[in-house]
Amino acid sequence: MDDKIILVCAIGRSGSTTLELILNTIPNSNICGENNGAINHLLEFYRELKFTYYKIQHEYREFVQEERKQILKLFSKGIKPAWFNTFDFDDMKKCIQNVIITMFKKKESTNIWGFKEIRYNGKLELLKEFLELFPQTKVILNIRGDIYKQSKSSWFKDDPNSLQNIKKQSQEIVEYYNNNREFCFLNTLERMYNKKHMENLFKFIGCHEFYNEEKIKKILLHTREH
Repeated sequence: MDDKIILVCAIGRSGSTTLELILNTIPNSNICGENNGAINHLLEFYRELKFTYYKIQHEYREFVQEERKQILKLFSKGIKPAWFNTFDFDDMKKCIQNVIITMFKKKESTNIWGFKEIRYNGKLELLKEFLELFPQTKVILNIRGDIYKQSKSSWFKDDPNSLQNIKKQSQEIVEYYNNNREFCFLNTLERMYNKKHMENLFKFIGCHEFYNEEKIKKILLHTREH
């Protein structure tokens, strides 16, 4: 498909909602908020399904195309059918793609869509599964420069380990960015106030012609006030 797909992968209280609002200034876009990690579970499902499929192909190659009633042949061959399945992997992959499309492509004219999520602690590698499903995906990794202020914000202030945890997650995100620059862009809350940086972000997602400085300034002013 020709749609542009954008994922904002962030840490809480790093300005990801502000970035979500900025991206939605793009015409025909639908960048949604968090889904409580639901897509992560779907990607884990896809990953395990893929593992199962290739295990089937390896162990039951000559049986996968037969009727289930022929499963007794496995016993006659001395093969245990513990992993025997008959699903078509390509069909299942299309089903998973359609679930994601249905969830985020608001209408036919919506050609730029995606979501932001903060629940990637230790799960950033799942993004590779998303890119298998949608190779055109662009990922914006969002952190905050002032992690001390971040650790004292909202729910973080009640956690005595918040500063340490935020530092660890931030390091993981930066490391992931350094290893995957071909599809990742590193953003910070502070850099969203830099015109050149935001112009580069819009170029990265292939939407440079929709960069609107005045709209972005209004969003930044409004979110700073709140």
